[in-house]
Amino acid sequence: MAQYVLLAMLVLLLILVAVNWRKFQSLGLAIQKFLREVRIEMQKVSWPSTNDVIGAVIVVLVAVVAITLIVSVTDEVLSKILDIVLQRKGA
Repeated sequence: MAQYVLLAMLVLLLILVAVNWRKFQSLGLAIQKFLREVRIEMQKVSWPSTNDVIGAVIVVLVAVVAITLIVSVTDEVLSKILDIVLQRKGA
């Protein structure tokens, strides 16, 4: 039974492809044109040098560390202030 279902699905797929062959063919041509244009545009791209990339990575890492320190210190200070306020209020 499963074999007949698979065979029927295959036949339907083949009919679909046969009926819409021109659409599939034009889709293939459109994909080829798109990829050709992508290759042409990628040749126009000016890529950064290795030194530029390393410099940008260092700037990002320093910024991440600085922001992490600022947030951590702020969190710790506000935590201590909250502890002091809650201890006095509860006493």
